[in-house]
Amino acid sequence: MPRIPRTLFIENIRLAWDLARRDLSAKYRRSAMGWVWLILTPLCLLGIYSLVFGHFFGIEWKIPHLGGAVGVGFALPFFVGLSVYLVLSDVVNSSTVLFASKRTYVVKSPFPLWVIWLANLLRAAVHAGVALFLVLALALLQQRLTFFGLCWMAIGLVCCGVFVSGLSLLLAALGPFVGDVSEAFRLLLRVLFYATPITYPMTLVPQPYHDWMWLNPLTSMVELLREPIVFGQMLPLYVYGIVFASSLLLFGIALWVFQQVKGVISDVV
Repeated sequence: MPRIPRTLFIENIRLAWDLARRDLSAKYRRSAMGWVWLILTPLCLLGIYSLVFGHFFGIEWKIPHLGGAVGVGFALPFFVGLSVYLVLSDVVNSSTVLFASKRTYVVKSPFPLWVIWLANLLRAAVHAGVALFLVLALALLQQRLTFFGLCWMAIGLVCCGVFVSGLSLLLAALGPFVGDVSEAFRLLLRVLFYATPITYPMTLVPQPYHDWMWLNPLTSMVELLREPIVFGQMLPLYVYGIVFASSLLLFGIALWVFQQVKGVISDVV
């Protein structure tokens, strides 16, 4: 992104937040329940999946440092994974068509394109904040929260945030030029839901497939948050290092691609 004066940069940040608020308000403007859907939707999904997988199928997570003899049920570990998946799905699906859906802003507005991208990211961050609040409330209700876990959760959130930001910027830059990006990622997200330990623990995955599971970036994001929130534990330090380094690399690549194409995006949307 080009170097701009500090005051102008702050104004652009405020503008991005105003655009994000406008998008959120427009989504729920005609709804009688309004913003309640932000809370009701994930809770309904939690209830349905908990009934099917937790009650009917009897799936639950075990506490690893107690030898797997004590379980923590299904709802909380699943809800952590579901929240990560819903946020990632929101960001991916909106980013692939971002500039096309905001064509008026792209063509006519004087502010830079990255403001539109940031506004979409901030809108998704509101959804993520609500999901995180619900997860922490459930963890507190089940007496799973610890100070140690919250500290490592914060570090995991930083790693996940950098990754999601980079992926969002890359998809937003490629979306106007590659029409298949949107459909391809919609299909990929459906596959990843079942290829990621969201509805089942990693202990149910046969050992030969464990390494393949970790090649899925969504697995790393889910486990980076599930371990500290549910079990009060941290993953090995090298996992944090690999995820953060690869996320920075992805963001750097996305920024370079965006710089190359931003000048012609208005001509193709």
